[in-house]
Amino acid sequence: MNGVLSFLKPFAWLVAIAFVSGFLGYLVVGRPSRAAAHEGLQTAAASSGPASDEWNLPKHI
Repeated sequence: MNGVLSFLKPFAWLVAIAFVSGFLGYLVVGRPSRAAAHEGLQTAAASSGPASDEWNLPKHI
């Protein structure tokens, strides 16, 4: 069992470093501003819905 753990240890370090760098990169670059996120939610809610009355056509069986 000790051989398996010594084999996986470098991969565990690689995974930990990749996770921390990805999370910090998301915090620095990927997070949109709160005003833009709030504006986008209101726009999506106001414009969602069927475009015409043809969405609920009667079904003939």
